[in-house]
Amino acid sequence: MKLKALSHYDNDMDTRFGDCILLYGETSLVVYDCGHSRHAQEVEAFLEKHRAIKTVDVVVSHNDSDHTDGVCELLNWLKDSGKYTVQVFTHQYLKYAKDILDKVDDGRRNRESLKESLLEKFDHIKEIIETAEACGFERVNAVPDTAVGECTIVGPTEEEFIEVAAKAIDSRESDNIGEGDAQETVMNAASVQLKCTLSDENTILLCGDASPDYLHELDNYVYIQLPHHGQLDDAMAIFDELGGDAYEKQYLVSDNSGSGKTSGGSDKLVDFMKKEKYNAAHNTKNGIVELPLLSASVTLKSAEKERVCLGDLDCVK
Repeated sequence: MKLKALSHYDNDMDTRFGDCILLYGETSLVVYDCGHSRHAQEVEAFLEKHRAIKTVDVVVSHNDSDHTDGVCELLNWLKDSGKYTVQVFTHQYLKYAKDILDKVDDGRRNRESLKESLLEKFDHIKEIIETAEACGFERVNAVPDTAVGECTIVGPTEEEFIEVAAKAIDSRESDNIGEGDAQETVMNAASVQLKCTLSDENTILLCGDASPDYLHELDNYVYIQLPHHGQLDDAMAIFDELGGDAYEKQYLVSDNSGSGKTSGGSDKLVDFMKKEKYNAAHNTKNGIVELPLLSASVTLKSAEKERVCLGDLDCVK
């Protein structure tokens, strides 16, 4: 499979476009998050161009709007087109109401009131699941080892996202998971993680805004998405976990988060990685990212093939 991570549009660096990452082969497409209607339109244009694709899987990493705002628009377009087999993968928290209730155990909630709290807290996921149902698309609980086309969900564990859901609705609990500067809000922490093997036979981990505490077996990947739009503290926690191997990895940053004070942003990360001599991240702040990269020899051949011949002696035979 190939990867295409969408970027900003029309040189607009202020709008919070959020994440949208495409993984595709000849006949299938996986859409990992869709954080803006402009991304949805770009996916639609991509599908119009790649007409052999007939299967579309949509993975929603977590509830935040910069990962979800374009999903329902995309689902409705897919339904109206009538051309695709579609599945939607996200956490279905209501399936774990009993386990979550046991975790909260504050004596103030029964199962029905807990469900109401979950639906209110995870409102974007609720809307996406309802839209998928109305469109007649299959909804799949995003648990580890679930196949998503040629990719596989690898995290978080069920215990981890039950913990997240319990913390999200329990006012007695901190709204953070993790320690030190790499803490993440519970909304981010248990983002659905996706493993895929790219066409260069190397594996990539996509992790949304996941807490580094919830990322496991990082040594298994050649490409790693650095979570939360390239937040420096999260990246440093990953580098520490990898140790010396961190210098051998390739990193993806999806920084489409705008210029506002709460945008996260990757500028500090870029400076740190340059100073510490890590491989520079493939960063959507600089434009669309496509992986794997063309090798030098392939690039040369492509350039030669596309040369304009000025005469018989100038043409490459």
